[in-house]
Amino acid sequence: MFEYKSVYIIGIGGISLSAIAKLLKSQGVSVCGSDAVESEITDVLAEEGIEIKIGSSPKYVANSECIIYSGAIPEDNADLILARKMNKKLLNRAEALAMISKDKKCVSIAGCHGKTTTTGMVASILLSGGLDPTVHIGGVLNNINSNLHIGESDLFLTEACEYKDSFLTLKNYVSVILNVQEDHLDYFKNLDNIFASFNKFIENTAKNGVIIYNFDEKDEKLHVGNRNYLSFGFNDGAIVTAKNVVEYQKGKYEFNLYILDKKLTNIKLPCFGIHNIYNALAASCVAIFLGVDAKDIKKGIEDFKGIKRRFEIIQEKNPIIIHDYAHHPTEILSTTKACREIVGDGKIIAVFQPHTFSRTRDLYDEFMKCFDFCDEVWMLPIYPAREKPIKNINSRNFTENLAKNNVKSRYFQKFSICRAEIIKNQAKADMYVILGAGDIEKLAYSLK
Repeated sequence: MFEYKSVYIIGIGGISLSAIAKLLKSQGVSVCGSDAVESEITDVLAEEGIEIKIGSSPKYVANSECIIYSGAIPEDNADLILARKMNKKLLNRAEALAMISKDKKCVSIAGCHGKTTTTGMVASILLSGGLDPTVHIGGVLNNINSNLHIGESDLFLTEACEYKDSFLTLKNYVSVILNVQEDHLDYFKNLDNIFASFNKFIENTAKNGVIIYNFDEKDEKLHVGNRNYLSFGFNDGAIVTAKNVVEYQKGKYEFNLYILDKKLTNIKLPCFGIHNIYNALAASCVAIFLGVDAKDIKKGIEDFKGIKRRFEIIQEKNPIIIHDYAHHPTEILSTTKACREIVGDGKIIAVFQPHTFSRTRDLYDEFMKCFDFCDEVWMLPIYPAREKPIKNINSRNFTENLAKNNVKSRYFQKFSICRAEIIKNQAKADMYVILGAGDIEKLAYSLK
């Protein structure tokens, strides 16, 4: 149970904090919030009785016991400065989540990519199996048309974000590690530090709990030790595996789910891309540990209706338009590979909004190589999020360097210009895939 009776949430329009707001309100906490801009999320929260202010609100600071804020809020935020002066209790998003979940059996889904989709699959399985967890997810799960489900059981399912070591606040019953790769180098600096953080995450697992990890990507730097574990993958040695994988529809796969040498069931993945088999295997591991029947694992995965902004179909044909949250090179490569599986030799144009200057700089070489499945790349300005510009790191230079690598590319200064060009050139491509974790969704949804 949360320790404070009144809370002010700065950045309440974020997908994760909006779920925290609704969860706290359901527990009888008085909740108010602010954000920089009005959005669909803030409108929904207001309709649910949460008082919202666009911009700064000294009144909310003064009237609240506790201030919760997102990682995107800068340290010089006026309300944060005031809260410190007034000695208010300050919690970042992860600390608030840890306080909310401390009396629950926490199922934490971690990894540099795939967290939201895997969390959604786990939610679908557990709900199908009657375990009724509370679900806190970093996207809108289409099965429930929400980023939150308040369950009656003692299970608390959440994404566990590694940025700034935030997932180390969680005390886990089930710790899932989908992958460990270079990202957030503005904070971690190098891959060794990322592994060190994930190893601390492993140490936060209860002794009677389980660690679930990707066997195919297991690195000796990841220390599972003698802890209770389940591994998943395609390679020999993994405990939970996918066998007899076949493409039953362009871009969609089915497989037999095995634990060691025992076949549990056959699964038809409803979502596109062979990479989603890994997510399904990870979700299956969680379900197996929690005692879910094979028939409910099958039903839960096959009933999974996807996540908003994750390979979301905006237009079904002439051309196909896909919107995806991918913003890391590995994610972009996986998403565009799934696109290629759908259209075959058809023409694919990727429309990409890079996310943060530091990520663009730190993974620049990888970004230059991640559009191999695309025929053209249309670039939009970098979404800054929490950052200030970095000299020479911009989308115009990105576009020019793609061209030097023989990738046909164009730069657009504004969404409106790019949108007009997509509409004008619809007949010239078989698919547009709109990529990014910033506000590029505005462009995507304007094409509906």
